[in-house]
Amino acid sequence: MRLAQWQSAFIHALEPHGSGDSLAQLVNEREQDRVEIYRNNAFQALLSALQLVFPVCQAVVGEICFTQLVRGYGQKHPLIDSHLNSYGQHFPQWLAQEVSQHAAFKELLYLPELAQLEWLLNQSYYAMDLDRFMQPPNCTLEQLAKLSEQAQLQAVLLLRPDLALLSCHYPVQEVWNRHNAQQELTEQMGSGTSYLLIHRERFKAQFSVIDATRMQLLNGLSAGQTLMQIADSEQDLNLLGELIERQWICGFRLAVEAD
Repeated sequence: MRLAQWQSAFIHALEPHGSGDSLAQLVNEREQDRVEIYRNNAFQALLSALQLVFPVCQAVVGEICFTQLVRGYGQKHPLIDSHLNSYGQHFPQWLAQEVSQHAAFKELLYLPELAQLEWLLNQSYYAMDLDRFMQPPNCTLEQLAKLSEQAQLQAVLLLRPDLALLSCHYPVQEVWNRHNAQQELTEQMGSGTSYLLIHRERFKAQFSVIDATRMQLLNGLSAGQTLMQIADSEQDLNLLGELIERQWICGFRLAVEAD
């Protein structure tokens, strides 16, 4: 038996839609039973990982439904990275397709946005530390004052690496807050645009609700707009002081080096 042939058959048998036929020809019946155990253990590892990332989504739909959703997601998006912390990136988008296709989710149209909030909270927690982020060509705000006025206009202000922005059509922050307050999650969710800024404070990921004006400015900064471009767009530059004071803006880089 060639080792490469056995390895290929074993890996294929472990996949969610994998077939054990090829492996069955290479091992005895007892070993085939072990493959099924391995396959179940692999799924349980993925399920546990997504339960940690999306606990509120599971609370909303229930454990049985969530398990089936994870099984379907795993078939569409199998694990390709050994780091389980990065698994689940496409779950909100995949969930949006499921919600739109099944009448059982007609009262849970907010579920994909809730999943996106939970994913961004997870990513914020594991985001790069500020010290690692603030390496050349990134510069501190103190250095900005040393530039000429013309050079300052070409500066791209940098948001902290743990920050993320989320615009929601549903106030999913209310669902998240009710869950963490251990309140009932069965109320029907209304609609209404919400603007959330996800950030990490003292090793804990959280979010702040902001208004449309601040969201527009933060989106511009996130997109890499220079101070000149932001000024030309007639946004309120007075808000920059507040963002700096809250340490959401951590530094800058020059546009010629940002490309």
